[in-house]
Amino acid sequence: MIPGESKIILKNIAVEYNTIADGYLEIKNYAKAAQYYKLAMRNEDLYLTAYYKLARSYALAKDWENADKTYRELLLLDSENNMLKTSLAYITVMRGETDEGILMYRDLIKENPYDENLLESYVSLLINVGRGEDAEESFFVLKEKFPDNKQISTFAQSLSEIVDNFNPDKNTKESPKD
Repeated sequence: MIPGESKIILKNIAVEYNTIADGYLEIKNYAKAAQYYKLAMRNEDLYLTAYYKLARSYALAKDWENADKTYRELLLLDSENNMLKTSLAYITVMRGETDEGILMYRDLIKENPYDENLLESYVSLLINVGRGEDAEESFFVLKEKFPDNKQISTFAQSLSEIVDNFNPDKNTKESPKD
């Protein structure tokens, strides 16, 4: 063997594992993708990328326990990463820890008040778990900050079904008191 050849071979194999995993992810075979991402993680150059994709595969497979564990480990490596924090909040809710997940979303929104996608996800979550009054409040924040958001009409329809006297056109700002 040529010196260093085995290292090149192992890296090429890891790249192939990553490519295979990406293929499984694309065809929505998330469990199989996770298996191959674990193999790709053996290479230090691919480790973090494959690790993130592993976490994502677990979440897409609805393997909430492994997704939670993996995202928490990734957050230890990058504690300021809002995408990881948002994914963990979502996974927390999906694991059935709704109150904790909602608190995580609230904290994220406080830290990122102009993140349209985050606020949209939060409103959707609140509607889906039946927290209409909380969703209504956040809906109006979304509508005020991001009036062109494509989900506003869908949210308004959902809220009209779960909140008594919901009026999507009401003014969100307090009128001045005399």
